[in-house]
Amino acid sequence: MTENQSPRFMLMFTIGPVQSFIEAARKTEDLWMGSYILSYLVATAMEKVQSDGVEIIYPAIGTESPFKFWKKNFATPSFPNLFLAIGDGVKVSQDSLVERAGKAEDAAKSEFESMAKRVLDEAFKASLPWHGTYVQEIYNRQIPDFFDIYWVITEEKTEEEYGKWYARTAGNLAAIKNCRTFKQMSEFGRKCSLDGIREILHKKENESIDDAMEWWDDFAERKRQFCRPKEALCAVSLTKRMGMHYLKEHSKFSEEFGDDPPQFPSTSEVATAAFKEQLRCKCIVLGIYTDFVKEVKKLKDRNGNPADIPKISPLPKSSDFLQRENNIDGEWLYEETYNDSYLERYYNIDAKKEKTQIQIQTCKKLRSKLVEQLEGEPGKYYAAIALDGDNMGEKNREAKDKEEHAKRSNQLMKYANKVRRTVEEKHLGKLTYAGGDDLLALANLNDLLPILKKLRKRFPKFTRASAGVCIAHHKMPLTDVIRHARRMEKEAKKVDRKDALGIALYKHSGNVSQVVTKWEHKNSDGCKLNVIDIGKNLVNLLENDEISKRFLYTFRDAFAKLIGDDKNLMIELPSELVDKEFKRIIGRAYKTKGQELDKRSQRTVNQTLDIWTNFNTFTEYINFLEIITFISRESK
Repeated sequence: MTENQSPRFMLMFTIGPVQSFIEAARKTEDLWMGSYILSYLVATAMEKVQSDGVEIIYPAIGTESPFKFWKKNFATPSFPNLFLAIGDGVKVSQDSLVERAGKAEDAAKSEFESMAKRVLDEAFKASLPWHGTYVQEIYNRQIPDFFDIYWVITEEKTEEEYGKWYARTAGNLAAIKNCRTFKQMSEFGRKCSLDGIREILHKKENESIDDAMEWWDDFAERKRQFCRPKEALCAVSLTKRMGMHYLKEHSKFSEEFGDDPPQFPSTSEVATAAFKEQLRCKCIVLGIYTDFVKEVKKLKDRNGNPADIPKISPLPKSSDFLQRENNIDGEWLYEETYNDSYLERYYNIDAKKEKTQIQIQTCKKLRSKLVEQLEGEPGKYYAAIALDGDNMGEKNREAKDKEEHAKRSNQLMKYANKVRRTVEEKHLGKLTYAGGDDLLALANLNDLLPILKKLRKRFPKFTRASAGVCIAHHKMPLTDVIRHARRMEKEAKKVDRKDALGIALYKHSGNVSQVVTKWEHKNSDGCKLNVIDIGKNLVNLLENDEISKRFLYTFRDAFAKLIGDDKNLMIELPSELVDKEFKRIIGRAYKTKGQELDKRSQRTVNQTLDIWTNFNTFTEYINFLEIITFISRESK
């Protein structure tokens, strides 16, 4: 600000906790709803701040109200947990901006309280009212102060550069967060099945766990879509689990959610998506699948009523030929789902009844017929992707003025829109959250590598991005999967100058393989080699059965005794020797016996070899090959 300029004020506003709230999840809908609630509260706060004279710089929503802007893609959480606004001192005084920020904080907290109350009203309407019971005390302890909301307003100094003004504001906000008041919580008895920290809801103080669980067992019986058998939740987690009730009945998006609310696909649905996608061009097999769905939905619970088997939306890419009415959760495509105890626990189906046994056998026969027609079992693994822009704070400090900052924010918002089309419309994936420079998504293994390539390629050019991926069995606890994806993202962020990718493979057997690598490597000639392209090309060779998938294990065993404690080769083997051994083994694995590898295959082999010295350790290179081999084997 020069001496002749009117004063300007920068407001930085944030809501947390983020990761702990979102990642406390046993179902994918928990994950999605956690992101949605946070975005909804941020939009609520922004709406109170936005006015003539106050411009929201980040996220870039222009002059539109946040809810109107969001309505275009209302099913995808779109706002980060932090927003930045600048007030024009001529139209908005510092005191009035302080007042607006205070109202924004009150509105966000009040909205969450209202959401929780509506949820509890719905949950307890079939029993005694919760007001005046111990549930009320638990609510008062867990809900009103659950979210930590911080904001700071700074006035632009005379002759101060925009970047320094931004850095000063961000520094003040960080200082406030570091000095936050610690709130002592006393949580008793059984802890929540989602977060493992807070006390579960129950109506009487000092009530035994067995007595408290009587209500939860009844609730799970009545509301299976909201509560699994043996689960019990705190007020925060129940609000997440039943958040859809609030969105349908009382939110700004009630019309959008009311008639046909979106559903977030399960991990099983994501894992089996490529299997189902094969039905697109096979009308006869699609007919078998339709019959299969009908037979599964005929199953009865132990009381003789239709079993509670919900309609499940397929992944968006498949929704043009596979409607929700003709679809069923991917877990029904797995043989182990028809285990007697599993059916009884999760669907209240008594598989020992003679009539039920006949129905189950019919379902199993149709399932086997699908597997036979599509020549293979459906995949059981999927991937969670966490991506985040590198050095975003530094890049914001480099902005010359608010116009440049707004331009970059707009690029990030456009990227978020492109991401939705990339992940959901072009590939077999589903976004959990996309808000500017970071995102969280689930992907079928068949499309994991193409999705990763496009996510990095289309990131705004003013900075780079790093990503973490966790490949896991569909039965692995979702909280762990997301946590490992975030961990690999952090590992990627440790790479010098970042722009890196971390992938962890968690096999159902318990074996773990992980690798951290740059998105691009250089060969001896200085040419850039994209690690995802190399992986895709290698997958193609393996999937087309041109090369036996056993080659990796032969190569690994050949060097196993030469790897030391530091995970590198113990002796200085010439790289030419490693190259020759790799080519010898892969040549023996080449399916066209007596012939040399064709030019395309040879190029893939050469590129795969060109990058091995760029990995931190030889073990990481082996892990990279193992992950690629695993993707080729399981991506169906």
